[in-house]
Amino acid sequence: MLTSSVRGLRILQLRRGLDLRLEQLRMQLAEQVQSLPIGNESWLDTERELAAVEQALSRIPAREA
Repeated sequence: MLTSSVRGLRILQLRRGLDLRLEQLRMQLAEQVQSLPIGNESWLDTERELAAVEQALSRIPAREA
């Protein structure tokens, strides 16, 4: 029972951390796309990380059953 609670808490913490990072990346990407000169594609790294975080979130249960 305690192991299940600890696991659920860890999943919740992980999800919250990823949600926060996702929001940070969305804001960063929007700023980069608006402010970078044409031909500068450094925003692609942010886009890749954003996609990785979204994929990780999709694999974590929304809540512990």
